[in-house]
Amino acid sequence: MENKDIITVKKRKCNFMSDIKERIKQFFENKTKVKDYLYLFVYVFIIFTILFTIANTIRTETNFYNENLTFRWKNLLSYDDMLYARDVYTTSPKYENTVHLSIHPLFDALAQIVAKIESIIFSNANPNDHYYHIVLFQILINLVGVVYLYKILREQLKLRNIWCFLLITIYEIATVTLFGTLAVESFLISGTLLIMSYYYLSKQKLVISSILGILVTGMCITNSLAFGVMAIFLLKNKKDILKVGISCILGGIVVFLLIPYKSYIIDNLFSSINTYTELYTPSHDFLTYVKMIFYYIISSPLFFINIIHDTPNGLDYIKFDLSADLPIIIMTVLFFIFIIYNIIKNIKGRNLLAALGVFIYNMIIHVVVRFGLYEGTIYGLHFLFAEILMFAYGFKIKDKSIRKVFIAFSILFLIIQLRYNIDGLLKCLLLFKDWQ
Repeated sequence: MENKDIITVKKRKCNFMSDIKERIKQFFENKTKVKDYLYLFVYVFIIFTILFTIANTIRTETNFYNENLTFRWKNLLSYDDMLYARDVYTTSPKYENTVHLSIHPLFDALAQIVAKIESIIFSNANPNDHYYHIVLFQILINLVGVVYLYKILREQLKLRNIWCFLLITIYEIATVTLFGTLAVESFLISGTLLIMSYYYLSKQKLVISSILGILVTGMCITNSLAFGVMAIFLLKNKKDILKVGISCILGGIVVFLLIPYKSYIIDNLFSSINTYTELYTPSHDFLTYVKMIFYYIISSPLFFINIIHDTPNGLDYIKFDLSADLPIIIMTVLFFIFIIYNIIKNIKGRNLLAALGVFIYNMIIHVVVRFGLYEGTIYGLHFLFAEILMFAYGFKIKDKSIRKVFIAFSILFLIIQLRYNIDGLLKCLLLFKDWQ
């Protein structure tokens, strides 16, 4: 009996190894797929080199990454950079900020793991490089998101390689993505997890999707509903939706019970929600409200709009102004007109509805409820990928003349992005250089 079991195990091992070999063989036999991944590797390497160079320049030529800098968190477009760099990404975390813990319960656990890895890899590093190391980690996470966005465009929407790279470049040059690789912030990780969730839910991969659902919720609890929207539209079987939903709930409870700081969250949950509501739900007159929606939620995640540099109490703060140059306004409006056109033409497509659902959900939270409206730029990472996917349907239009209009507009859109976003970034870098 024992011999039979041993033989069975050996057979399974052989079958498993032969299956892997067969898959590798099939991959390299598929010349198109090999080419795709080669192009993607080159693209990702170029993007990494550019972002790494920018980050390293900031580290060496400015004071922005310096731990002793006298600015406070929320200094740059409402990014929580110094809160995360000093209190969260550490092997000895502080649990005093229970508001943050309640909304991002798993992020602290991830940050502690990253901090431990940092202490191993950079054992003799200058303490002032801590912020820089976190930025490098975020750049890698960002590139993972880019890879999965490419895979969605190429494998599921069946776009040509050249248009896939055009669209992911628009995603990369967007204000919120660009700054997310330079300032320490949790939303870049959340955005990448949402893109990965979209990909694996589309592939009907229930186990991976369930794990991602737990991570999505833990990294930003409001995104649990965004994940749920994607699951409803992308999973073809109703039973699968139920399976993933139950797995996420049960798995989330188990993970929550394992984290060491759960008592802090439980004891302060309701007070944290009230504090968040008061801090992040602004009330303004109607005209200001409309301008905030357009500039903070619609435009600034894509384009670097005009900024205000203020120094209350002698501290430097940068925030977006409720204004932008005319080319930015025109391109933003046209971008969403094209998206509306695609929605009308593809309203029955489950994949497009999933992206639309994510976008509408975020509009409800940030526009209708007004939660976090004035820092909508950073929340853009939660729905920017959905905008890119909805816009991408223009490259699938059968009418060649209309498709050419989409292509021409996309190229012009990218040029305007490069013009304003890189210029805005350089202005910020020059400003950082003088900070003490």
